[in-house]
Amino acid sequence: MFKQVATATFVAALSLPAFATEGEARLDANGDGLVTMEEFNAVYPDAGTDVFTSVDINGDGALSEAEVAAGQEAGVLMGVPSSDG
Repeated sequence: MFKQVATATFVAALSLPAFATEGEARLDANGDGLVTMEEFNAVYPDAGTDVFTSVDINGDGALSEAEVAAGQEAGVLMGVPSSDG
């Protein structure tokens, strides 16, 4: 029984990041784990440089998954639009 519960927990833990990054996958067009200004502008064309800079907490010129999530939580980014339009 323990092995079954441990296996189910392990599988669930591996699945969680996939759900958490589903929206970011569209934002991170090249799949490198970072969102460049070009990728950001493709999804948020009206947001501008000021919004990108405010979300880029560490100032490295790219947004990580954590920075995007923080921007969404703060209401700066209102989620990633669906591919349905």
